[in-house]
This record gives sequence, C-alpha cells and structure tokens, in this order.
Amino acid sequence: MAPVKACLRRTFIIVDVVIGILGIIWLALSLFLHGHYHGIKGGQNYESDTIAGFSTLYAFGVWVALMCAVGLYGILKKKQWALIVFSVGMILVCLVFLVTALSAVISSSMTEEYAKVALKPERPLDEETEEIQAQYDSLQSMFHCCGFLNGTHDWGSIIPGSCQCPDTPEILEHCISLNVTSPERTEEINVYEQPCFPYLFHVHKMIWRIAAAFNFAILLCLVVCPVLSIVILCQMRRKTIAPPVAFTTHASDSKYTELR
Repeated sequence: MAPVKACLRRTFIIVDVVIGILGIIWLALSLFLHGHYHGIKGGQNYESDTIAGFSTLYAFGVWVALMCAVGLYGILKKKQWALIVFSVGMILVCLVFLVTALSAVISSSMTEEYAKVALKPERPLDEETEEIQAQYDSLQSMFHCCGFLNGTHDWGSIIPGSCQCPDTPEILEHCISLNVTSPERTEEINVYEQPCFPYLFHVHKMIWRIAAAFNFAILLCLVVCPVLSIVILCQMRRKTIAPPVAFTTHASDSKYTELR
C-alpha cells in the first residue's frame, strides 16, 4: 500500500472535521426547531408529514456525523474499507441533495395555472385550520389583499379584520365597499379588492428558489468529501515499486580508490 501525500491527507482531515461539525450543528438546529414547533402546537398530535420531515432532518444530521467519524478513522488508521464506506455514504447524501435541489427548481418554475390548482385551499377559509387562517391573515395584512382568488367570498360567512381597509386615503383607493348585514344592523365596510394569489404565487416561487440555491450550495460543499476520499483510495491502492538491489560476495569486484 503506497503512502498518501501529506497535503492531501491534511486537506481531507480538515474537510472531514468541518463537515462533521456542520452535521452536528444541523442536528442541534433540528432539535431546536422540533422543540419550537412542539411549543407552538402545545403538545398536540403531529401530522404524518410533520413527523416525516423531522425524522428526515434527524437522520441526515446523524448520518453525516457518523460518516465523517468513519472517514476520519479511515484516514488516521489507513483503513481502506472505512474510506470506501465513507465515500459511498457521502455519495448517497449528495444524491439526496441533488434530487431535492432539482425538485425545488421544478417547483419554482410552475405556471400560474398550475399554481391556482396546487395552492388553492381545499375548503372555505373560515373552515380551515387556525394555522392556515393565521397564514392568510399575515399575508393579507402584509400585502393589503383579501382571500385567495375571489376576495371575501373565499372566507365564506366571515370577513376577517385583515381584509378590511383602514381609513387611509392612499389605501382606500384600492378597496371596495360592501354592505354587511347582521341581525342587529347593516353596515358598510371597505375591504381590499386585490386577491392574495399573485403575492402568494410570488412568495411561493421565491421560497423554492431559495431552497434550490441552498441545496445546491450544500451539494457543492459535500461533493468535495467523496472526491478527496476516492483520490486517497487510488493513492493507497497504487503499488510501490522498489528498485532492484544487487548483492555480491566478492569484494574484489568493487573498484575503490585510495584517498591520500
């Protein structure tokens, strides 16, 4: 087994340790997000998608930290099997991030027609969960819009305060008047005319583009590890050719000169 160049060995150790630390930080952030989400939910039962998402985050952090430990053991102890396991494990991680990045790119390029179907609420907003209603309230307050595509009709039998316009001349120009009838009285209110779909579509595309850039950036960082490991394995598998040495039992065959 041929020796590994010192500069390549040091580079691999540094990259391996840095990636391992990032894996541990990823795991710590996953624990923090899980605890924060648990605090928001108040200990309620999680949906299957939420459980799968947190499980994936945990698995990735543990897998990266474990593979980096195996790789460090392989380079320090000069174990080829450990470096092979490290290379295969990190290639699998890179493939996961590649698929995720490509999926994010595809999602960010969806058309408006498809988004109108994919993002449309399944029920009237007044029958949706509190989480979805809170998301629409924030969206409506931020972008001065109302509903998904049909304004107040998307909210069913209620008109939330986030749909109602304040008494500001600049904002009232983009509002319409509605007569709201209650058992007690009939009053006129001003609500935002613009639906929230254009802003929701823009935010959706921006989030997926950021996700794609994030995944590609991590992929570029991670792909260095298996490349270095494969190069080191090639050097370790290279045979060392020793020059032939001739021995003789007759000292007279050698030519010497006397030093004066």
